[in-house]
Amino acid sequence: MDRKSIIKIIALMVTAFGIGIDFTGALMLVPAIENSFDADITSTQWVLNIYALFFAMTMVAGGRMGDMFGHRRMMIVGLSIFLFASILCYVSPGLDYLIGARALQGIGAGCVWPCTLAYGATKVSREEHRALVMGLILAGVTTGNVFGPMISGAVVNFGDWRLFFLANVIFSCISMLTAVLLMERETKHKQGEHIDFAGMGILSFAVLLLLYALDVGADWGWTSVPVMLLFLVSATLFVLFPKVEKRVEEPLLLPQLVQNRQFLYTLGLNMFNVAAVFVGLLYFPQYMQKVLGWSTFQSALGLAPLTVLLAVGSIVSGTLYNDFGPKRLLTWGYVCATIGAASIVVLPVAFGYFQILPGMAMIGLGATLTVGTSGTAAVCAVKPERAGLVGGLSFMTHLVYGAIAVACATAIMYATSLASLRTSLSDAGVNMSDADQKIINGGTLTTKSAQAVMQKLDPGEAEKVNTAIATAFDAGMNMAFVFATISVSAGIVLARLLDEKKLHKVEG
Repeated sequence: MDRKSIIKIIALMVTAFGIGIDFTGALMLVPAIENSFDADITSTQWVLNIYALFFAMTMVAGGRMGDMFGHRRMMIVGLSIFLFASILCYVSPGLDYLIGARALQGIGAGCVWPCTLAYGATKVSREEHRALVMGLILAGVTTGNVFGPMISGAVVNFGDWRLFFLANVIFSCISMLTAVLLMERETKHKQGEHIDFAGMGILSFAVLLLLYALDVGADWGWTSVPVMLLFLVSATLFVLFPKVEKRVEEPLLLPQLVQNRQFLYTLGLNMFNVAAVFVGLLYFPQYMQKVLGWSTFQSALGLAPLTVLLAVGSIVSGTLYNDFGPKRLLTWGYVCATIGAASIVVLPVAFGYFQILPGMAMIGLGATLTVGTSGTAAVCAVKPERAGLVGGLSFMTHLVYGAIAVACATAIMYATSLASLRTSLSDAGVNMSDADQKIINGGTLTTKSAQAVMQKLDPGEAEKVNTAIATAFDAGMNMAFVFATISVSAGIVLARLLDEKKLHKVEG
């Protein structure tokens, strides 16, 4: 590659690095946010889910607007939104405010990410370099994934989780500067494009209602009328979505893409690879803090086998793409991820950190072989002017399913851990009301509500409760990974069905 291309790639990697820091770094803040706002895991999971949902649903519009008005311009617009939202996160007075600010962050990131991918894909002088460039951009975001937890761990040790969002402000400013100075303006744009706001709105509300139903189901009752209505309305919107898509001028999925089964397989392969990664990123740090008693910074270091593999593997998968092809890489990756998720379930809690270490390594290896490969296969299958749209579509499916997977896993985890906690307390002879059990379920004993419950107990009972909570958390996490194992294993089937020759004739 020539010098100008290398400079552009460096600028894109800087932008991707800033996006990567935010995603994993915010996950490490969950226990600190629980303490700050006296909340539980079913509420704080929205710090991840609302960001992922708005990120996902904005990407298609962001990618298409990049095709229409210029990818560089949309990157700068998105970074401006992201910067403003980061300031709102820093000053958040409550959890609901923080969740709203995270949604706005997701919108900004959703404008930046598909345009980053599309700019890299369309500015490469030689076709054979495209997969390498995509791998380097993904390496930028996954390197950010490595440093994000360390930054959040450091700021929590300083005593204020809000400082993490000031780091977001700094990296947003740096990314905007590199975009302005190092990326050339585009002069040719696609004309006559239309954005499917109706389709995006219906799909967004369908997913949002599904996530909310999964969140409140344990508290309201899974068979209660409000929860059943939420599921019903969500299902209705999902059914309505394809009917609306037939009427809009340019739907989210263009007809020539929908008609190719291989391309749909590729979108599916963008979905299932995220289940174990998202569930792991949410629960591994909590396991280390709530069960093993590690600090936030120690947990960030403990998460390194997963995050470092994600970073290094993105470069490796980019270089292997042309040599081995997507089918073999995806098959190997999904097998690794399935073995990793299953190992979390079968290894005993007595192993401590080594209960999750093999799983982290295998899930990380699996993700490195599948995330970049499935996204690259989708983008490489279309004409360059469709790169922004397809880049948005592939990562939209990736993040939407990730949010749904986390919500499902959390609902399973919460119900399983509560049942385990009740059994353990009963066996230990500790009498505790159902309301108090729900407050301490999930393992966060440093919130005001949990401390009030623990103060009612004598020292002997408190020790038994601590043991019961750790056991319950592990039982709940194991069931969450049963769901993740089943989900990831579906990718093995799709990978074997993939026909590379047909895939690369999508618009041929």
